[in-house]
Amino acid sequence: MRGVLGGIVLTLLIIAGVGLLVITFGLFPIGADNPPSAIERRLANMATDAYVGAHAPNQANPVPPVPAALADGARLYERHCAFCHGGAAHRISVMRAKFSPPVPQIVNRIPGDPDSHLWWVAKHGIRMTGMPSWDGILTDDQIWTVIAFVKHSGDLPPEAQAAWRAAAGLTRAGSQPTSPPAVGKPPAK
Repeated sequence: MRGVLGGIVLTLLIIAGVGLLVITFGLFPIGADNPPSAIERRLANMATDAYVGAHAPNQANPVPPVPAALADGARLYERHCAFCHGGAAHRISVMRAKFSPPVPQIVNRIPGDPDSHLWWVAKHGIRMTGMPSWDGILTDDQIWTVIAFVKHSGDLPPEAQAAWRAAAGLTRAGSQPTSPPAVGKPPAK
């Protein structure tokens, strides 16, 4: 029994040592343009789901999905979230693949997570993903309003749809935004 335990400890020490060498010699790819491995993605998702599940408030969204609230949420979303997560003008953001992991396009594929989980992520952010904490920038009520909009963005009432399009700089059906995102262009000298 003692030999088996010693073998397990030695194996774990060797694995940790190899991991430390990989990190120390710069062999672990950290660039945002390097996709995470399957195990890295799985472990990160497990950790995120477990932590958010344990720390998200245990409550329903206090913002009712009425047209005025959804219109407010659309304006807030377009101003603070659309560039990375997709918006009225560009359902798939040009920034999607510029982050590692790629940014969820939440109006193109509405998340099935509970509202309280989305609220926690928006309020506190997710470390080392590019998702910032909106605490101190948006109030708790504004974050709930954005979540209500996101959850209903696939079936908005006309008032909220018009507010969303106006916030995106779209004035009529099929029109292009008044100022498309400038990504990948070097600054003018």
